[in-house]
Amino acid sequence: MAQNISPSRHPAHQPVVITLDGPAGSGKSAVAHQLARYLGFQHLDTGAMYRAVTLDAIERGITQNPQAMASRVGELNLDFDWNRQPAHILLNGRDVSEAIRTPEVTRLTYVSADNTAVRTVLVDCQRRIAEKTGRIVTEGRDQGTIVFPDAICKFYLDADIDVRADRRINELAKKGVLVTKIKMVEELKNRDAQDKSRAIGGLAVASGAIIVDTTLLTPKQVVEELARHAAEKIAEAAGAADAVKP
Repeated sequence: MAQNISPSRHPAHQPVVITLDGPAGSGKSAVAHQLARYLGFQHLDTGAMYRAVTLDAIERGITQNPQAMASRVGELNLDFDWNRQPAHILLNGRDVSEAIRTPEVTRLTYVSADNTAVRTVLVDCQRRIAEKTGRIVTEGRDQGTIVFPDAICKFYLDADIDVRADRRINELAKKGVLVTKIKMVEELKNRDAQDKSRAIGGLAVASGAIIVDTTLLTPKQVVEELARHAAEKIAEAAGAADAVKP
């Protein structure tokens, strides 16, 4: 049930943004969606946006042509169907929520994430979505560091790599994809190194972010902890705004 603990807008008439960053398998996707529902916010899955751009590049055969991808991204219309829970991503009006989750797209998403022009366009798009929705929980790798450095509340979720691997294995198993524990741990280590060394939008703990270790916590416990911190931050911001009123 939505708690509606927040004002419709930040005291400075900016959107109320809560960011969740962290490595793959830290639990941020499921938690971000549940937290958004709990607070009565929208949930923005920024990873889906990079996957959608990658899907388009695959379909056009330009994944190995950064210049072509840079030119193409400006022609794409990326939007979300907010009437679906979780929101479905639309690529030029086409629902690609399932198509972007294939192993091929996962393997090649780096071509979008590492493309400066693509990232610039998507960062701008994410900020416009926040302005449009007014209240949003957004998750990714660079939300608190690059996209929304002034967010009212920033979180960095992490977990032991063995636990992260188990979570990813379970997610894939539900889709009929079987992966060994050894292979998944190796994949996560490689992905962590790639994400942290990325020249732009690299994975890092944002200034002022609250670090939450989800290793021993259930999704419900994580949501409750994040909601408590978010409520405190929102109350602080509202109080600060009242203090400066004439």
